[in-house]
Amino acid sequence: MPAVLPRPNPVRSALSRIAAASAGVAALLILGLAGPAFAHDELIGSTPSADEQLSTAPTSVVLTYSAAIMHEGSEVVVVDAAGKDWAEGTPVIDTNTLTVPLATGMPEAGYLVEWRVVSSDGHPISGTIPFAVGDATPLQTSQATPQPGADATSVVPFVVGGIVVIVVVVVIVAVAAARRRATPPTRD
Repeated sequence: MPAVLPRPNPVRSALSRIAAASAGVAALLILGLAGPAFAHDELIGSTPSADEQLSTAPTSVVLTYSAAIMHEGSEVVVVDAAGKDWAEGTPVIDTNTLTVPLATGMPEAGYLVEWRVVSSDGHPISGTIPFAVGDATPLQTSQATPQPGADATSVVPFVVGGIVVIVVVVVIVAVAAARRRATPPTRD
């Protein structure tokens, strides 16, 4: 008489497949989303450049970033030692470039560009660029008070929490389905 092999437990088998699939999906989501969340964009160039001595006043400031920046939350001021803002108009964003026009009549003096943008990963980044017109010394600190902005929160904890919730729901549904299949129908 041939040996009868025990039937695999359908609940355990289903749970193993679901757990393996859930772990794979979670790993792909975490790895796929973690890259941009941890690598902030940065300023890669500007006109005028840091500590540049210009013979004539610029008509605009152009900032170039390593990736596209968001339109919301962009702030640029160009101040002199007295705190006067020479930026005139709203910054114009074209993918990864921000341009802000400057008022005419900028005298020979030191200036400081103070910028703040929201990078492609949703985090605010900011910095300063000192420059001078004429024989003046580039302005290193500002007396102006920049507009307060809301600090962005990292999305990573929310993504990981969402993945955990999805995995738990999938496991619960799978266990219920496997139990339903494993339980023989009752005859009343």
